[in-house]
Amino acid sequence: MKQFVALLLASFLLSSCVYLVEDTTLGTRPIPVTVPAPSLGSYTYTCNEGRLVVNYVTSDSARVFYNDTFQVLSLRDTSPERVYSNGTYTWSLNRSGQGTFRAGSQLIRTGCTL
Repeated sequence: MKQFVALLLASFLLSSCVYLVEDTTLGTRPIPVTVPAPSLGSYTYTCNEGRLVVNYVTSDSARVFYNDTFQVLSLRDTSPERVYSNGTYTWSLNRSGQGTFRAGSQLIRTGCTL
């Protein structure tokens, strides 16, 4: 009887180990991380190529001052970056709060931080 209990306990522990090994492989799949919305208001970012004023009007829209006018951008994506765009201009913020501004495929401002 003792051998049966020991065998039963060993099989339980072994199945738990196998389960843990299988469970750890799930960590290799990318998990989408939503970048939180900035607080509403106007911010001046310091970028590698100069400064950029961004006004967060609502949780899903922003206005970026560029070319002597505000470009109105709508929220397009929140994972892996928070991306605002109007089809011509794109403002992207990563999880650390660093931003990038583009006109089409051309980088205008990079490394933008508060």
